[in-house]
Amino acid sequence: METVYSNIKAFILSTLSDYLTDLQDDETPLNAPTENEIIFGVADLTRYENKLLCVITPDYQEETDGTIGSVNMRTSCTVSFLCRGYKYEVLMRQMCRYAIAFRRAVQNDYTLAGGFQNSAIEKIDFFADAGTTEKQMTACEIALTVEQVENINNDSEEW
Repeated sequence: METVYSNIKAFILSTLSDYLTDLQDDETPLNAPTENEIIFGVADLTRYENKLLCVITPDYQEETDGTIGSVNMRTSCTVSFLCRGYKYEVLMRQMCRYAIAFRRAVQNDYTLAGGFQNSAIEKIDFFADAGTTEKQMTACEIALTVEQVENINNDSEEW
């Protein structure tokens, strides 16, 4: 799962800013998450002051059909974008646009920059009031499934 996280993180860092640039305007800033703003696992929001956090949490992992020397792994995870620190109207637009940008990035590169054989977005959930107080934070949660081939025995000799 750590490899899955690393590959998704690398994809977000290398790709997402181009899509966000196309969607931002004078009233809706859309900064790409930095390396420190992409978190693996549940984020304790009291420890971060960032206006944007991208959180990647694992959901499940399963083996699918493989070959003698490899196994196909399907991994489901949730990629969330948490927006805060702006007026509520801006937070609503940001939540929607981060979801659009990520969806477009995945649709245009289903290998996520070569990290996987395939990927798909299953659904996107929106949380218009995700903060501890009213209209403080918005969030979108993107259910992402990725597929990769893992070698069973990396020490095998060619015959």
